[in-house]
Amino acid sequence: MPAALHFPHAPLPPETEALRLEVRAFLADHQASWSARSVAQSWVGFDRDFTRAVGARGWIGMTWPTAYGGQDRSMLERYVVLEEMMAVGAPIGAHSTGDRQTGPLLLRLGTEDQKRAVLPRLARGEISICVGLSEPDAGSDLAAIRSRAEPAPGGWRLNGRKIWTTNAHQSAYMLGLFRTEGTASDRQKGLSQLLVDLSSPGIEIRGIRDLSGQAHFNEVTFDDVFVPDAGLIGEAG
Repeated sequence: MPAALHFPHAPLPPETEALRLEVRAFLADHQASWSARSVAQSWVGFDRDFTRAVGARGWIGMTWPTAYGGQDRSMLERYVVLEEMMAVGAPIGAHSTGDRQTGPLLLRLGTEDQKRAVLPRLARGEISICVGLSEPDAGSDLAAIRSRAEPAPGGWRLNGRKIWTTNAHQSAYMLGLFRTEGTASDRQKGLSQLLVDLSSPGIEIRGIRDLSGQAHFNEVTFDDVFVPDAGLIGEAG
């Protein structure tokens, strides 16, 4: 192997090995109930009871501040937990999006109220949060989205559709990308993110069945849905 492609093993700190053994013992207590099919679907596997048990161990939002339900632990410790979970095909779909994506975003750009309202419940495994990005006419070209958030007294009115939204039907919130000014031809200009309570009136969530007959993907329609000003992540646009 060329020297440039050789990456020597980097030993982890001793405390991570103790954590690894703890995670393995925890997983061994749960594995007997998992089918081969559920193991194969680890990344999207949705098991609320398992996620609550993971949260009770402090293994969701491990690197977050304790003030928001985290443990102030290192990224290497988080890596060890995730590595062990993925190695056995644990069902992490109920908490993976909050742990790796939306939680860190809220920590960086969210208001104090948003952090305190959402992050501790994510860390305990009580709720899930999905990401509303792709649209029927945009796909992975997010700059072409058409769903809009129009200013309204005290907040925003949302209209449009999101598609391929994983586990939207089992989530309490969506972190959605909407156009708050301009048109799709403006591309990246005028895009904003909003924290949307999925129990709000005007939201319809329809499952999209895949070839296996399951429906963890969803189409989400917004029909004049109100989101208060407090739902805006960061600044508009």
